[in-house]
Amino acid sequence: MTRFNQIKTIIGSSPQYEATQLDFGEHDSFVQRQADTPGTLLRIRPYKENNGIADGAGVLQSVHDVTTNFRGKNTSDHHSFEVWFDEGKIKFYMHAATEAAADKFRRRVGNNYANSEVFPVEEGYAFPVIDADEYVAGAWLEMEKIPYYPIRHHNSEGFETDPYGEITSEMLSLDESTVVTQVVFRPAKQSWTDGDRFKHNSVDELAHALRQGTSVGWLNPRTRPPSEKDKQAAKTIEQQRGQQAFHVNIRVLAASSEQDEAEARARGVAGMFRKYYNAITEQGLDDKPVWHRRESKRATRLRQFVERMR
Repeated sequence: MTRFNQIKTIIGSSPQYEATQLDFGEHDSFVQRQADTPGTLLRIRPYKENNGIADGAGVLQSVHDVTTNFRGKNTSDHHSFEVWFDEGKIKFYMHAATEAAADKFRRRVGNNYANSEVFPVEEGYAFPVIDADEYVAGAWLEMEKIPYYPIRHHNSEGFETDPYGEITSEMLSLDESTVVTQVVFRPAKQSWTDGDRFKHNSVDELAHALRQGTSVGWLNPRTRPPSEKDKQAAKTIEQQRGQQAFHVNIRVLAASSEQDEAEARARGVAGMFRKYYNAITEQGLDDKPVWHRRESKRATRLRQFVERMR
């Protein structure tokens, strides 16, 4: 291959789901035991008859405890909600950073989800075991626009079917395979809608700009009047002010002895999050596969990705 073709291949390469076997050094497997993991891991056994997402929003409020240092920097704890397909079963977990947060979560789940069980995992694994002979694929989710544009949720456009059910259905795999969906979240300060320290790029500024219309054209620029959709989006964005929010990272991981299966599960589960697209604000979630065109570097990135999830 000529140097020109090599450069063309590099530039033309786009991230894709390509499962790879990982080297865990002196260990034959990736193992994360509960005894070696900080915080409290809670196992959740939900009762089927509940109000789903609406009640879930109330549970999140129980751990929205913002702490700051003397400079006003957000020092709040990170927590995570995880869904595992492991040992042929779907399992739900909450990883609380502190025992106090775990206690709040347990009590709130008890109030919001009658007949559901929440109990601490005292021993065993804090993350599914991944063997060195398994193929691993992963992805993370990113917003298409800045966070002031909300994604689709139960109070905005709603859902025809339960998105939780669709995601867990897509996670179902071969009994010996593993799939993990992880949502890491940290409470945001009340000022999250204020923009930067000079109050630029706030929700008010963005809503105002949408109501002013859009500049179009290059040679003969003109302002296009705001559409009804622009006005509706501006109103939706303004409504974010005063709302509780979280900084969030969403990750998807799949491991299987079958390379195609690992790729299909990672691609399928991450792709399910596109259903959160909000037609009014045109906000959505894009899946970003963990990838590199060179296998050795791809394996390194995937191993680092796995280690961040533990």
